[in-house]
Amino acid sequence: MLYSQHMIDYHMHGEFCGHSTGPLEEYVLRAIELGLAEIGFSDHLPKVVDPDPYHAMLVERLPEYVAEVDRLRQKYSDRITILLGIEADYFVGYEDDTASLIASQPFDYVIGALHFLGDWHFSSKSHRSRYSVEDPEEVFPRYFSLLSKMIGTGMFDIIAHPDVIKKVDFAPKSSMEWYYRDIASMLKKHDMAIEVNTAGLRRGAGTIYPEESFLRACAERDVPVTLGSDAHCPGDVAKDFDVALDMVRRAGVSTAAKFRGRKMSRFPVAGLFAFDGRTAVV
Repeated sequence: MLYSQHMIDYHMHGEFCGHSTGPLEEYVLRAIELGLAEIGFSDHLPKVVDPDPYHAMLVERLPEYVAEVDRLRQKYSDRITILLGIEADYFVGYEDDTASLIASQPFDYVIGALHFLGDWHFSSKSHRSRYSVEDPEEVFPRYFSLLSKMIGTGMFDIIAHPDVIKKVDFAPKSSMEWYYRDIASMLKKHDMAIEVNTAGLRRGAGTIYPEESFLRACAERDVPVTLGSDAHCPGDVAKDFDVALDMVRRAGVSTAAKFRGRKMSRFPVAGLFAFDGRTAVV
């Protein structure tokens, strides 16, 4: 399956992440095979709280990661555009430490992410049992409050998997529409993009992150989107992007985003669908 000449995948990991597999070059080759125009690696920034090599690279590997992405960027410059991104966890009270790490390297974009709610590392397999004892009616407002605080720091360019805490059997019965609108307004205010992340289809959420009504709230405020597979192996590059593009269309998204040197440029989302005068993958 070949994708649009404008197609991007801005969320990919690789061997620098302890819970991913495969050299970065294999991700590049898979993206070229699929016909992607532009990709960005976004491995996990070293954690400023309780660092461990399984969940994020250690700080001494950060220059090595940057050098490898640069090597691949130069090697494949005539076949695909490769960007240097990073996925950074947000920890309240450690903003200066996080900002210092981000500023130490020439990133093209920084994806802000939440994986922790207090002492609950909700995206970790070792903490999955907490889902059976937590109350989603209490958890989701706390999560979205923290998400809003993260956006308000102004440290990030893209918001990662914005409702990643949800699972098929863990979601509130009450409406989250107010929170969706609030987050969308915050993204608009801080000129950030929202990621349409297909990993939710593979990791127990049952839907893309964010869910469609959340994405629609962002579309109503013309918040631009990026696409991300959140690939942790080469075979997941651009995984389920046909489903993502279908949702982007239904939600009424009009603007997509690309980045260079932490600067965002916008282009009509229709460009993601056009391929040699035809409509791709939808």
